[in-house]
Amino acid sequence: MKILEVKNLRKSFDHKSVHRDISFHLSRGETIGLLGKSGTGKSVLLRSLIGLETIDAGEIIYQGQRIDDLTEEDLYPIRTKISYSFQNGALFDSDSIFDNLAFPLREHSNLSEHEIEVLVKKTLSSFNLDGIEELKPMDLSGGMQKRVGLARSIILKPDVILYDEPTAGLDPLNVEMVIQLMKELKRQNFSGIFVTHDIPAAKKICDRMIIIKDGEIGFNDTVEAFEKSNDPFVKNFLMS
Repeated sequence: MKILEVKNLRKSFDHKSVHRDISFHLSRGETIGLLGKSGTGKSVLLRSLIGLETIDAGEIIYQGQRIDDLTEEDLYPIRTKISYSFQNGALFDSDSIFDNLAFPLREHSNLSEHEIEVLVKKTLSSFNLDGIEELKPMDLSGGMQKRVGLARSIILKPDVILYDEPTAGLDPLNVEMVIQLMKELKRQNFSGIFVTHDIPAAKKICDRMIIIKDGEIGFNDTVEAFEKSNDPFVKNFLMS
């Protein structure tokens, strides 16, 4: 069942075309690896999916509803269902870790402060982050900040998680920890789009690989097909 669909998406900056014609879909419970060389607009595509970038043409459809033409106000509830896990965590530096996770709950739920406290602590614990509630982001390592960002991205129980380079810049131990967390989210039936340059990580997590080439989809198939492909474009991409 399609949960998210992109049709003929186009996007340019200052007359420079980034996306010429992007079309693909995400099924419920599926995780897609979104690959491409630097500058191919992978993160731009993620931001476009939740209205942080305005597309020039095409359609973005979530649960059968077109969302690319919604007002900022109408996008608010959509962003509780399509969650963005930013590359740098995008945490509020001056707030405690507790308040960082409590923020979306206070904004988008009717939970009491006691219920928020219970849920924040439970979510942090599930990410192996017990006891850090009163710390600030600056007190944490880069790997811990990424995990806190992931924890915040799922606290409202979205349908779709947009992962923007969650393993970038991490040491092997933290990379493996993030991979295991993403696998657990997949087991819980979250759908995901995983933007990455880390092909080994993507192969461990994803059901399907999409590669952006010259503003279009150059490859869209299973991980097995990706590994066995004789397509010169895919082979050159892997070698580079």
